[in-house]
Amino acid sequence: MNKSSKVKGTLEVLLVIGLILLIPLFFAIKSVANAPIAQGTGTPYARATATSVPQSNPSVSSSSPIQTNAKQPPACTFPLANITTKEATPEEYTFSEPQVVLTAPQGNPLNVAQWLPDNQQVLVTEELANQWKGGNPNDIQESISLYNLETGESKLYAIGPGIGETPMWLPELNGVVYSSVTYSNLNPKDGALETHRKLWGSYGDPNTVQLLADNLQLPFIAKPDGSRFMYLSNKQIAKLDKTLKKFSSSSSFDPDQWDYAKSRRDKNPVRYNMAWQPNTSLVFLYNRAGIGYSEGGYTFILDTATGHVCELNFGGWASNAHWSSDGRYLAFARSKSYTGTDDSPGVVVLDSITGNLRTVGATLPDAEGEHQIDDFTWTPDNLHLLAFANVPSHYDLNRRETYYYDLYLIDLTSDQSIHLFPEFKSFGGSGNNFVWSPDDSKLLVRCPLSSALLVTDRYCLISVQSVKR
Repeated sequence: MNKSSKVKGTLEVLLVIGLILLIPLFFAIKSVANAPIAQGTGTPYARATATSVPQSNPSVSSSSPIQTNAKQPPACTFPLANITTKEATPEEYTFSEPQVVLTAPQGNPLNVAQWLPDNQQVLVTEELANQWKGGNPNDIQESISLYNLETGESKLYAIGPGIGETPMWLPELNGVVYSSVTYSNLNPKDGALETHRKLWGSYGDPNTVQLLADNLQLPFIAKPDGSRFMYLSNKQIAKLDKTLKKFSSSSSFDPDQWDYAKSRRDKNPVRYNMAWQPNTSLVFLYNRAGIGYSEGGYTFILDTATGHVCELNFGGWASNAHWSSDGRYLAFARSKSYTGTDDSPGVVVLDSITGNLRTVGATLPDAEGEHQIDDFTWTPDNLHLLAFANVPSHYDLNRRETYYYDLYLIDLTSDQSIHLFPEFKSFGGSGNNFVWSPDDSKLLVRCPLSSALLVTDRYCLISVQSVKR
């Protein structure tokens, strides 16, 4: 057989094979072409709006999305509440040198919860290091005591594991209401814990405390004037006055209903911080977001009278929120992104009547380079903030960056700041860093003493004088 015959035979074989492959493909294409067009199967693009919140979390697998029926609350409208405030008059403040008046044993975290109406005693919580119930190091005991700043006398009111939120003094009952928080049944797969929160009352004998409520879903919170407090149990809002008399209420609140961003937080129940707006029934519910704070980043307003919920949107997430005493302004530290990588160094102030936002304290004297305002309190005129600024300092022997806290007085009308006590490098911490006396003439400020190994928690007393401008 010659060469041309071989080529011709090869081409004929390839032609037959091609026809065999194309015939079923032809019928398959014809079948698809004649099939009816499916209706409504396309997925439209979601439109981002000014109030949209990022839903994704890189740590959550897209192959196993979290199922939720929760929804995003409607946006809040302004004014948040019908409040009437007088035009604030700026005051000039003079502060005395800090004097140490309360010192905890070394290593024991200490927190001043409240200044009693007598202007002498304060309500104090203390973590009792090395005192474990049944020898369990995970069950550290805490105490609640009255401490007299003038005489140094102390009276124990309660002791137990996991004392939770800031206790509330009950002057008519000579007692204190407080919560306990314990955890159990750690899930090794996702690190989720079961939280058990209870509400207690003590009237001077730590051995005979009274259980007031069980299965609390939120931390309890007191109104700024101490006239009543609120807690949530079985999705029902309960309100009691300072004699523990319960107000009749039919309002309810289901935290799970508004937990719409489960995909960006951890597996534990939402842990809310709360701030009650003075002279109203409104409570600001918020929690941190970002790296290390996977708690959702919610910023809600809850009406305790009706159970209505709306969402505040201020372009970020809140921490350390405090209302002014007249109820008009809400000040908070803000992170502008969910990751928390571009935290604003200042404090954001929201006008609850107009909805306007402004940032103050972004530039502070003597705070070279980066700084972060960690905590603050309003002055009585509602036109100044006393703030702790966290300033990077130097590196220790292990090359870890250390920090110190400076105290500043920030004028909201001019955004000018004064550096108070620049030589005093012992401010700041966690818990209540500022506690005003009832007559606004004295201020307790956290002023811990730090050493290479231990931190001794302390509070310093500052006398405050003011005159109208």
